[in-house]
Amino acid sequence: MFAEIKNKYPEVLFITKFLLLFLFLYFGTEFCIGITSPGNHYSKFCDDYLNYINWLRVSILSTSEGLSNLLGYKAVKLNNITIEGFNGFRVNMVYSCIGYGILSFWTAFVITYPSTIKQKMVWLFSGLLSLWFVNVLRVLLLLILINKTKNVETFPQHHLAYNIATYIIVFVMIYFFTRNKKQDVTN
Repeated sequence: MFAEIKNKYPEVLFITKFLLLFLFLYFGTEFCIGITSPGNHYSKFCDDYLNYINWLRVSILSTSEGLSNLLGYKAVKLNNITIEGFNGFRVNMVYSCIGYGILSFWTAFVITYPSTIKQKMVWLFSGLLSLWFVNVLRVLLLLILINKTKNVETFPQHHLAYNIATYIIVFVMIYFFTRNKKQDVTN
């Protein structure tokens, strides 16, 4: 029966696998956030050794801090969540700002789309790096705006702008990733 579905309805199989993997990655990340945050089900081991969300957040904040200082806009990372501009205004990166939803979406798509392992690895890591860099740019722009205007509310819709930008990037990457696959099949 599975072979029949696979042969007759490959799109349904792809969508099913994509959705299952996306949900696993997204809610798996939510689970990791839950067990690495002090509280009811806290796991020190997971927090110390498996907290990839914190590593991702720290890499975004540290890179943004470095680029901001390189461009002449003084910034200091106060902790793993907060960067402060020279005028005392702060940028806090809460979990919803990390972008794990879009990262889960891209990862699930690339892994489930039929392609070679080499192509999947190239597209997966270049896509994740691109999405990470857009987040770095968002934090950097916030730091620059805060330093210039001395007002945190200068760019109140930065989260929406980030989501729109990253989904546009993802759909462009999907277009080129699937286009290359179609060319590979015809050659």
